[in-house]
Amino acid sequence: MDLRNFSKSGELNPWSDADSALSPLLNVLNIVEKLGYVQKTKDDKIKSSSPSIALIALLKETSKIQRELHQVDLDIQRRMQDKETSDITHLAVREKRIKDIQSLNGHMQSIIDSKSQLKTRLQQPFVGDFVKIEAQYHRYAAELFPQIAPILADLTTHLENIAWVKSLSFSDGKMDSLLSDLNNTLAGLQTTFQLLCQMRNNMAQFHHIDIKS
Repeated sequence: MDLRNFSKSGELNPWSDADSALSPLLNVLNIVEKLGYVQKTKDDKIKSSSPSIALIALLKETSKIQRELHQVDLDIQRRMQDKETSDITHLAVREKRIKDIQSLNGHMQSIIDSKSQLKTRLQQPFVGDFVKIEAQYHRYAAELFPQIAPILADLTTHLENIAWVKSLSFSDGKMDSLLSDLNNTLAGLQTTFQLLCQMRNNMAQFHHIDIKS
């Protein structure tokens, strides 16, 4: 009987009429072949180099990759479902929600218990510090506060400037150097402005000449 009718895993080939009693012998031959005592036959070499065998191996590898992708997709779906149902399925999350609800319930209960005190407090007139202004001057006060709001916002900067001017000394000669640098800068700006004006006039003349031509 041809032993090649058996698969390499030792199982009987379903397309072969070989006796299953030879499976142990085939296992022994496979072990011997793996140890190098038996060389591959010519037919085995032909099968290993056959395009059909290569295609079957490629299809097996493709199927394996597809199964792994399906498993990854299944894991992602499980993660998403677990995240969506964590409020119900996770014990720690449920305990936190219960504690929050209990805290809110206690707060609401304290408000209900002190309802009479709250009513009494709300019925009392507001007493606080305020500026007394006669009714005829309310309009002027309403116009004044929007005007002084920016000044009050920049009050810190103004105070810092005042402190800087107070500490500034004009006897050390630094002011002369600052004024000299400022004079040079202004002269450079004046020269640049004159050049720009001259360039503008020249461009206008060129444009006028192009229109005439």
